[in-house]
Amino acid sequence: MLNVSLQSISLKSPRIDFERGLSTIKMFDWMPDYVMDSIELLDSTKANIPVDGSEIVEWMQYCTADNAIAEAYEEEYNRFSNVRATSGDGYVPGVYCSGIRCKGNYGRTVRSRGYAVVYTPRGSFNVPLHGKAVFCRNDVLAWAALPAAWYVQIRTILQRWVDLAKTPIDKRIRFPSYSGLVSPNFFTVATRLPSPVCLMKINITSDKAQVIQIKGRGTKGSYHNILFEDSFEVEPGENEIIYNVMSLPFVPQFTLELQPENQTKTVLDSLISVP
Repeated sequence: MLNVSLQSISLKSPRIDFERGLSTIKMFDWMPDYVMDSIELLDSTKANIPVDGSEIVEWMQYCTADNAIAEAYEEEYNRFSNVRATSGDGYVPGVYCSGIRCKGNYGRTVRSRGYAVVYTPRGSFNVPLHGKAVFCRNDVLAWAALPAAWYVQIRTILQRWVDLAKTPIDKRIRFPSYSGLVSPNFFTVATRLPSPVCLMKINITSDKAQVIQIKGRGTKGSYHNILFEDSFEVEPGENEIIYNVMSLPFVPQFTLELQPENQTKTVLDSLISVP
């Protein structure tokens, strides 16, 4: 059993930096280098890839912007481990991402019932229209967002954490955002040496004051087991959050889930466990 308590929260600096150490947007040369949300890419995407009434249609513009963000996120996270992310029309041609896929329904069907269905190797889950959902079961960690559904098309973003990045995390990783729907991040927290007590130091940059939700989960094979839940408030700028973690005879490895609020820009600066 884990005993987890918040020790301190401090604002290290009011600086808000969404460039240092983050991946640039690489999909097209005309896209700006540093962007946190796909909606910020939409105007330039529409200007450079206009709807032509035949081969280029509206959903493609939105999903192009989504995929530019997803590509940058993958590059950051995959310096440590393996995440996959993609965006597309959930109806035709469909969206598939590392073993998870969106059920191919008409957009109007999704609009009528209010959600889309995503299939995984460990079962399915519903994703609300204009919302998002997490799926954590056994060895599958997945997330999906559904910012829009038209009469036929469904704008669908899928992410799967194939293998988790493990502490220490000493390079910056964004929380990708798609039209204001902000994804969580998942990490494995492990001490370097067996110890009944450890400090978990989380450093986060945020563009605004917000409350971040935190969960401790089991490791791969038992992601559905929730070990603890909490939340903490951060200020605009660079914040350090320290948790005390205790367990006998020693603190085991566990999965850490961090979920910022929607409509925020958030970066994990570092995640360290001591010892």
